[in-house]
Formats: sequence, C-alpha cells, structure tokens
Amino acid sequence: MVPDASDSLTIAVENIGGIRSLQVTLDPGVSILTGRNATNRTSLLRATGAALGGSSGELKADADEGSVALSFDGTEYTRTYERDDQSIRVGGTPYTDDGILVDQYACLLADNPARVAVERGDRAALREFVMAPVDTAEVKATIERIQRDIEALRSDLEEAREQANRRPDLEKRLGARREELAEVRSALHSVRETVAEYEADADTAEAAEAVVEDLRSVREEYERVRQQLETQRSALESLETQRASVADDLANLTEPDADRDQLEDEISRLQRRERDIANTINNLLSVVEFNEGLTDEGVLPTADSDDDVSAALDPQRQTVECWTCGTRVERQQLDAQLDSLREVIDEKRRERNELNDEIRERRSALDKIRAATDQRQSLRDQLADIDAEITERESRIEALEERATEQRDRIEELETDAAASNDIRDSDLLEQYQRLSELEYERGQLEEQVESLEAELQSAREAAERTAELEARIEERRADRTDARNRIADLERRAVETFNEHMATVLDLLGYENVERIWIERRVEGTEDVDESAFALHVVRSTTDGTVYEDTVDHLSESEREVIGFVVALAGYLVHDVHETVPVMLLDSLEAIDADRIAALVSYFAEFVPYLVVALLPEDAAALPSRYDRIQMGEAPA
Repeated sequence: MVPDASDSLTIAVENIGGIRSLQVTLDPGVSILTGRNATNRTSLLRATGAALGGSSGELKADADEGSVALSFDGTEYTRTYERDDQSIRVGGTPYTDDGILVDQYACLLADNPARVAVERGDRAALREFVMAPVDTAEVKATIERIQRDIEALRSDLEEAREQANRRPDLEKRLGARREELAEVRSALHSVRETVAEYEADADTAEAAEAVVEDLRSVREEYERVRQQLETQRSALESLETQRASVADDLANLTEPDADRDQLEDEISRLQRRERDIANTINNLLSVVEFNEGLTDEGVLPTADSDDDVSAALDPQRQTVECWTCGTRVERQQLDAQLDSLREVIDEKRRERNELNDEIRERRSALDKIRAATDQRQSLRDQLADIDAEITERESRIEALEERATEQRDRIEELETDAAASNDIRDSDLLEQYQRLSELEYERGQLEEQVESLEAELQSAREAAERTAELEARIEERRADRTDARNRIADLERRAVETFNEHMATVLDLLGYENVERIWIERRVEGTEDVDESAFALHVVRSTTDGTVYEDTVDHLSESEREVIGFVVALAGYLVHDVHETVPVMLLDSLEAIDADRIAALVSYFAEFVPYLVVALLPEDAAALPSRYDRIQMGEAPA
C-alpha cells in the first residue's frame, strides 16, 4: 500500500552499514539527514533503500546478523541479513518486490545508474536506465510469437484459398460420378432381371451363386489387404521424410563455440573472485567503521601542541596520534584517508557488480550449451524411434504383400474351378452372377466417391467463407505486432520528453551560466527492432557575445553532470509512475552542487515525491527552508 499524506514512516536499523542501532521517524515531505562525514547518513539511506526492496544494504562487518524495518500505519516491512560462513543470507519482507524500481529511481546515491551513466557519457547505459523495468526480452518474445501466429494464419489462408479454388473441379467431378452411379444402378437392374429368369433351374442357380459368392468374398479380402498395403506404404514414406528432416536438423545443429568445462571453470573462478571482493569490502568497512567510531567518540589521542592556535579554532586542524603506529597527523588528514577508503569500497562494490554481470553472462552461455546438448540428444532419440517404427512398418508391408499374393492366387483358382464346373459351364448364369457382383462392387465404390466428393465440396464452400475470417485475424495480429513494437518506442519517447521538459525547468531554477539547453535525443539506428534505439545527450552553450554552440558532456562541471543525473532519475521515476509503488526517494552525495542550488533542486523534487530524504552537510542544510524536518546524524535523533 502507498501511505497517505498524513502517515509517518519509522525506520529501525540494527547492524547495517556503519550503524549499530538507530531508529528515526520521517514525516511526509522533505527530511534532511544532516551531519559531518562519517556520521552514517549514507548507511541510513542504504538501509532505508534495502527495506524498500532495493539491494543497497550491507551487513555490518563485525556483526553476524542485522535488520532494517520500515513501518507505517501499523504495517512493518523488513530486510534481514544473516552471515553464514563465506556468504550472507538476505531475507525479510520488504516494501516492494520490484527491486529495480528502488535501485534505479528511488535510491539516488552516488552509485545510482543514471548518475554514473551521465558521468561517463554512456548513451547505451542511459537508455538501459530508462528501460530497466521493461522486460524487452519478453517484448521481443511476444513479437516473435505474434509473427509465428501470422505465418500460421497465412498458411491457413493459403490452404483455404487453394481448397476454395478446387470448388469448380469438385463440382464437375461430382456430376460425372453421379452420372456413372446412375448408369451402374441401371445396369444392375437389368442384370437382376436376367438372373431372375434362370431361377427356374434352382440347382444351376445355386451352384453359380456359390461360386460367385466365394469369388466376391476373396476379392473383398484382397481389396482390404490392398488398402492396408497402401496405408502402410504411405506411412512408411511419411516416416522416411520425417527421418530425413530430423537427420538434417541433427546435421545442421550448431552448438555454441564456448567450451562447457572452460565455462564452468570460469564461473567458479569468478565466484571465488566475487567472494574475495566481498570479503575485502567487509574488511574495509570494518576498518572505516572502527575509525569512525573512534573519531566520533573522541577516543583518538590528541597530540600536544603549544603553538597551533588554529587547531583550537578548527577541530579539523587538530593533530591526533595514529592508534596503530603513533604517527602524528592532522584530523583532516585522517578524515581524508577514510574518504579514500570509502572510495575504494565503492570501487570494489562496482567491481563486484561487474563480476556478477560476468557470472550471469557465463551462466547464460552455459545454459545455451546445455540446451544444445539436450536438443542433440532429443534428435538422436527421435531418430532411434523413427528407425524402430520404419522397421516395424516394413515388416507389416512384407506380411501384407504375402497375403495379397495368396488372395490373387485364390481368385485365379476359383475362376479356373468355375470355368471347369460341369453344372454351370454350359450356362451364362455364372457370367451374369459375376457381372452382378462386379456391378454391386462398382456401385459401392461410386457411392463412396460421391459421398467423399460431396464432403470435399462442402469443405471447399466453407473454406471460401473462412478466407475472409482469416484475413481479418491476420490484420488483427499485425496490429498487435505493431503495438508491441511501439510499446518500447512510445515509452522511450515519453521518457525523453519528460526529461527534456524537467531539465529545461531545472536549468532555469539553478541558473547555470552559459548553458542554454541540455536535452536528450532519441535516435533509431538501423531496423525497427526494439533494441535498436539509443539516447544522445546534447549540451548547448552560449558565449558572452550570444553565440550558441553545441558542447560535450565531458566539458560540463561536476555540479552540472550531477544535476543531469538527478533529472534523468526523476524522469524515470515519473515515466514509470514509481510514486505509486515506492513513495520514497533518497538523495545523497550532493557536495558537488552548491548549497543554494541544492535547495532549489530539493524543492523541485519535493513536488513529485511523497517522501524525500536528503543527506547533507550542515553548511548545505542551512540553505534549505526551516520547514523541512531535520535529523541530526551522529547524535541521538530528537
């Protein structure tokens, strides 16, 4: 649920980052975490981001378990950490399951992807940042599914048209078969009348009928065997075609170039490296947190100084004695060393993230190799099954051919016996019975053909009616394909428009000299595929004489780049309606921006974010309006 404007958020932290134990309450609007460096402002922001559902939290280096709880209106959301040998188990029920929204658009710390992308001038990273919540792979898969549907519908349409085009020929053939059937029925009537004339000689008629019945029975059996043979031969031909197709698929199957064992070794190596870096981060955090604790509590011994009056006026100029080697250094030098260690920690975190990306890539490649191996085995199994069925069909065909030969021999034998019979050899009664049998068989065949042609003709008529329906469905799926392709483009265009609009407003508010305009251009490179676009960041400056020219991001000041990164993040926050899911935004590392501009930027962001939490140095916080809540870090919050 999203808190209403009157809800307060309570955040309780235990053993996270540099915090041993801390609880604060945030009211709607702007909350400022103020304090000097090493007062755990960033640790509190990271812990809050973790409770919201992000990945920013870190277990305290000297603790085995930690947690952060975010609660409002009687509901509590948690993120827990538990150390287990070389790893840390992360659990709990955070505010949202969509960590991407939190990491990308709500947690705007120094390592936020938007800020990093602007700092590096990385166009691809800018686009990836904007599109992070969109599963572009699924959109591509949807387009491919729709394309397969269209191709299947086209195939159905082509088949329906071919079937409909057969209608004139079917009508002609049906008419001819009906005429033949009428003629056969007429001939049957004549033969029956002739046979009736012989019935006075009952013995002769009975003998002739018996011979004809035997012949008819054997001929029917022969016809059944012949049809079974045709069915088996057709099935065998289909199996051989199928076997050739599967064999061709097997021969053309390509497996990824990467070596499976090598990939597994690389994954193991990268995982070991990732664990080493994680241990390094934890060790460095321990050093930083330990020294922060000493400096915050005033434990470090102060060296004697008789003539350093400035040290009395400026605590940062005091000379302290290093607790490890006894060397005398100024307090500000020690702080600078701690800042350097924090930078190393941030770099190690980035390196660990890059390693995790490499591990995911290697695992993806390994999955492809495994899939190819499984597919190869599946094709081999199919070949084995087809070969077994071919052998079985060939055996059946051989047996049926033997039966057909036996039936043909039996027919010849019966015909010879009938010709040699003394009872009926001088009579044409046998011939009439044979004719009667042949006509009845022919009638049955013609009736089956007429029935089959009538069914085909009805299918052709239905196919003609179905073509219009298939054409309409193809157009619908084409529209669906266009919508899927446009979904990404529309979102990109909206993000660019949102950034450009807010960037123009922020530039007016902050008043950077000789910066006329900063804007993003969406470029489509090559095809219309969803991943073929890129974002180009333009900087337009002006000279003292009014000349306007385009500059590069590299020439912007650190302050200007930071502002651009924040506005990119705000654009993503608004485009994806993040406030409906994550109503909290966290800002940190604003030191590159002067105090008055920080005040203007915070005031602008506050218009769009229900809960805005900002970490500031005391001198920067002093420039912000007194109506904003302030939480003094390094002391027990009021």
